[in-house]
Amino acid sequence: MAPRPMSMTVSTGGQRGGFAALVTTLPGLIISRFLILFGFLAFWEFASDRLVSKFWVSSPTRIFHLLVTWIGDGSLWPHLEATLTAMGLGYVIGCAVGVSLGLALGFLPMFRQVIMPYVSGLYALPKIALAPLLVIVLGIDIGSKVALVAVTTVFLLFYSTLDGIRDVDRDLVQTLRLMGASRSEVIRKVLIPATLPWIFTGMRVAVRYSFTAAVVGELIAANKGVGYLIEANAGLYDATGVFAGVFVIVILSVAMTEVLTRVEGKKAPNH
Repeated sequence: MAPRPMSMTVSTGGQRGGFAALVTTLPGLIISRFLILFGFLAFWEFASDRLVSKFWVSSPTRIFHLLVTWIGDGSLWPHLEATLTAMGLGYVIGCAVGVSLGLALGFLPMFRQVIMPYVSGLYALPKIALAPLLVIVLGIDIGSKVALVAVTTVFLLFYSTLDGIRDVDRDLVQTLRLMGASRSEVIRKVLIPATLPWIFTGMRVAVRYSFTAAVVGELIAANKGVGYLIEANAGLYDATGVFAGVFVIVILSVAMTEVLTRVEGKKAPNH
């Protein structure tokens, strides 16, 4: 009886090895992912109006047809431009302010002790709660979305920069001071270069949050943007339009994530 379990174990291990060999190669990985996606879309198409009413779930063919229509008549591009513009402007402003504040409080420890409780309180506040106030102050145009993205981004860069300064080797700083280096030289030649990897990490993370903040701001109040496009179709109970807008967001998110992953992968060996 003993050899039979051994044979079963070897056979199962061989199957796992074959599957692992498939997904560890680039063509096999692409095929596996495509099959999963194709199976999901095929089941969705079959279930639409058979298992679930198309009023609620639409179907992949209807969504694809609507996306082609939006692209063909040019109606998608103004919304896409509005979302990416709000995201880009808010991201740049948030990164600049966050890094500046992080460096300032990092180099002024006494001032940091006084102001950090207020900064922590603002950081703990859900940023989405500020969206209605920003709409009241700045209106439903792009300004309120830029502000929401900037507020979301600034804290990520602030804490990332501050953590980078705290992680600097204090023995190295003390040694340079004993050798006669001035405060400005220590900051310029040690603290800032040592903090740059932390800043870049914060910038990579903030891209995803800035995109989310831009879309959420458009969902709350807007007259243009991908979030507005989704909300407008939801108000009309048009499931096809809602799914089409969500699909655009998914494509943009996957594209940005892939770009950031590749950039991070290229920089990783240098560390």
